[in-house]
Amino acid sequence: MIDASITPEQQAQTWLRSISKEMLSGQARVLLVRLLQLVAQISVFWFFAKTIHWVIVEQQNVLPEQLVPLAWSALIWISLIWLADNLQSHSKYKIETELENRVHRVFKNKHLAITRQHSATYWQQLLLNNISDIGNYLIQYSVQKWLSAIAPLVALLVIFPINYVVAIILCVTMPLVPVFMVLVGKGAAALHRKHFIALERLGDMFSDRLKALTLITTSGQHQAQQARLNDASSIVNRKTMSVVSIAFLSTTVLDFFATIAIALVAVFIGFSMLGEINIGPEISLQQGLFMLLTAPLLFSELRALGRFYHQKAKAEASAERFALLFDDFEPSNNQAAFTGLAWLNFHVTRPNLHANKLTLEPGDWVSLQGNSGQGKTVLLEALMGFRAASHQLSADLALLSQQTAVLDKSVAFNLHLGDLSVTEHDMVNALQEVGLIDWLNNLANGLATELGDCPALSGGEAQRLALARVLLKPKDVVLLDEPTAHLTIEQHQDIAALIYQKLQHKTVIWASHKTLSDTWFKRTWKVSHGEIKETP
Repeated sequence: MIDASITPEQQAQTWLRSISKEMLSGQARVLLVRLLQLVAQISVFWFFAKTIHWVIVEQQNVLPEQLVPLAWSALIWISLIWLADNLQSHSKYKIETELENRVHRVFKNKHLAITRQHSATYWQQLLLNNISDIGNYLIQYSVQKWLSAIAPLVALLVIFPINYVVAIILCVTMPLVPVFMVLVGKGAAALHRKHFIALERLGDMFSDRLKALTLITTSGQHQAQQARLNDASSIVNRKTMSVVSIAFLSTTVLDFFATIAIALVAVFIGFSMLGEINIGPEISLQQGLFMLLTAPLLFSELRALGRFYHQKAKAEASAERFALLFDDFEPSNNQAAFTGLAWLNFHVTRPNLHANKLTLEPGDWVSLQGNSGQGKTVLLEALMGFRAASHQLSADLALLSQQTAVLDKSVAFNLHLGDLSVTEHDMVNALQEVGLIDWLNNLANGLATELGDCPALSGGEAQRLALARVLLKPKDVVLLDEPTAHLTIEQHQDIAALIYQKLQHKTVIWASHKTLSDTWFKRTWKVSHGEIKETP
């Protein structure tokens, strides 16, 4: 589990380093091809300068066979550019797919316990933007970082034997570029974090207003709500311009320093060839043209790194979310027979929830009480294994919550969940017991009816469908979180009686704001202000 003593920035850096190690093979392949591309590019410059030297200085006709090395170098260079781009796209797709699969595995393991911790806009940003930010960082920025360190060395090694003075000029001016990059980009990650938060708040606000459109129309609040949305939009625009300004400033100044350095090299080579400067070895047209073509390579990769530098800031901001999401907690899959529990100092960290003692015997019925927002759902999710907690419940568990999960499959699959031992007769009986037999009879294909992404179910019908799923093959321990929240009082009484009839010999922990018979329960757990207190 993530250490709470370290800062979110440190958590993000740790997670980025770990994911970079996992994806190292893909990064290495892209880097190798990019380096070969650099070597091919330098070869093209050499043969091109040689050809120009033959034509202008030696005044010789260039025969077709003399252009073969240049043609081959150019062909290899172009082929390597194509290969590097495709390899980069493939590696980025692979990384993003792996990250997306990990996110979905977390959703599957922790269910509503994780999705309820943030808004829908937050998760949309995570899946649509933040995953891409990490992919760009690993394949573009990380590779470019190595390339910007190696490419100048390769160019200097090629230039130094030709003219050491040019190499020295480049060595003196080159450090200005990375130093300025660090200075400019120092606060970029913080700006991106603020930008993410502003976007999330604007998205949530817009979504809430859409849901309440009828109420806004009835109460005549159009102008007031429009003004609030305009204010939120202005904040997003300011955050966006701050990020864009940093990127523009970085690119502009990097180009300025690179231009000055190349100008100095061009002036030196030009005056040396004219005989005005006699420092270092003589420079021929071939050598001078080759160095002028090669010298920008020292800065081009650094400038490319400058263009990608904002990706680092975006990735660091995104990594804070992934570091929190991909902690080392895994839900317990222990389905052993329940033998009871006697826990001391049970606690959940996020959010904070604590009990000095929790006791539960097989067959106990527990009334879980507490006001809304006090942590009853958090406790049930921790017992289910969806949240990291100090203790893990070893039992065959089922959770029935007020936020019902209906799969985009058939009615039958939503009942048996892949357990083919459940017969059609059992499923029909279960639906009849929960009051859904008329609903079933009205479906075109009965149990084989596909519910799809938007099932035609009311909240109460969805809850009763989930209850039928639980009652088909009851688990040893059943956790009930407001299972009749969307039902009328009469329906609540009928369904509650059915639950008691079917599960009275099981271990049940039931959270409900509606009235239940006190005779059903042996224990009471009350949650208030982060504390769980147990009474017999």
